[in-house]
Amino acid sequence: MKLQNKTDEIQEKARKHLSPVMTRVTELVIEKAHGAKFWTTDGEEYIDFVSGVAVNAVGHTNGKMVEAIKKQAENLIHLGLNYGYYETAANLAEKLAHITPGNLDTVFFSNSGAEAIDGALKLAKAATGRPAIIAFEGSFHGRTLGATAITASSSKYRRYYEPILGEVYHVPYPYPSQLKNIKEEEVEEYCLNQLHKLFDLRVDPSRVAAIIIEPVMGEGGYYPAPPSFLQALRKITEEHGILLIFDEVQTGFGRTGKMFAAEHANVTPDILVLAKALSGGMPLGAIVASRKLHEKWPMAGHGSTFGGNPVSCAAALANIEVIEEEKLVERSAKLGAEIVSRLQNSVAIYRVLLKSEAWV
Repeated sequence: MKLQNKTDEIQEKARKHLSPVMTRVTELVIEKAHGAKFWTTDGEEYIDFVSGVAVNAVGHTNGKMVEAIKKQAENLIHLGLNYGYYETAANLAEKLAHITPGNLDTVFFSNSGAEAIDGALKLAKAATGRPAIIAFEGSFHGRTLGATAITASSSKYRRYYEPILGEVYHVPYPYPSQLKNIKEEEVEEYCLNQLHKLFDLRVDPSRVAAIIIEPVMGEGGYYPAPPSFLQALRKITEEHGILLIFDEVQTGFGRTGKMFAAEHANVTPDILVLAKALSGGMPLGAIVASRKLHEKWPMAGHGSTFGGNPVSCAAALANIEVIEEEKLVERSAKLGAEIVSRLQNSVAIYRVLLKSEAWV
């Protein structure tokens, strides 16, 4: 009888006992990872271009993070923030208050980005007393029921689950590829007009609790909203008493060449939602807003058993320390500019070749 190797054994267990609902990109069995690489149980080495789905901002098993996790695990693994304070959660909340834009100085911790999105929607509704939420076509905000209701990057995410959260409306995102027959220079004006049309025809702005947007569209196309568009949204929301929520679950912590994508437009949202690269691989999400806004959220109106876990917060503090000490945000801006320049040159060459006889 042929003996199973470790890879076959793990694959067999996984196929038998892990739910098939999860999209599976590969059948690899990962044994260890470090930096930008990971290794399978067969000893094969790979470069991790996925980065844990935009999570591992400082690489796998970063030394400073590992030490912080070990030290915290030796002292306190879990308590629950409703039963008392502990240092890592307090220090992380203070750190986020310092590095996030404007007057965003108070934090509610959750376990993930989608969970933080749901909490942000609840905060907006509780603080304003209004029922409606406006999101954007092409957006992806997560897979919990609330996040699914505002997601509009594919109908597959909503299939089977409707009816879900009511009073959700979608307007076009200023992404030219999604807007057929609209001239590129007219895209921004068209999208703003569609928002005003929504106000006129479907939902009065006095009923809207929040407008939520990804400053850089994620799954729907990886396209940045023009700074002038985000500035216009800020003006509209302020005019109507609507809260502006930025979903920076993917874009936060240097991925756009700024610590937060909001900084490119010099716009401070009312609520900033963070996760993924926040804690470099440990489960953690955050809803960051002003103290004044958080105080409008009634006590016991929201909660979490594991949100702000001591070990996750310790990992996040070490992760942010590495980002700052090694100037990774500045490095992101520099490398990003170089990559864009090289890609633009490649596109230009490709276009020339298409027109030349040599290409034929």
